Amino acid sequence: MNYFDKNGNQIKAGMDIRMADGSFERVYETTDAYGNPDLGINASNEEYLERHPYASREYYSLCNFDMSEVEIVDQMELPGMSMGGM
Repeated sequence: MNYFDKNGNQIKAGMDIRMADGSFERVYETTDAYGNPDLGINASNEEYLERHPYASREYYSLCNFDMSEVEIVDQMELPGMSMGGM
């Protein structure tokens, strides 16, 4: 499935996006409920995964979000990132 941000740019796995609420999320390759290729964002609790090493990471498909509110961001725009931070 192809997803495009509010500026018409195609979203791909590995990109960072700004959600409608202003939060930043990394985009991951995943599959939908039928096993078809899809893109999603992390839906897992990191602390839970650390304590339960056999638990699987889960994702929210991008189809669950209004893509007219989502924007691809450059890593330099992410909180805590700067030229000296690389």
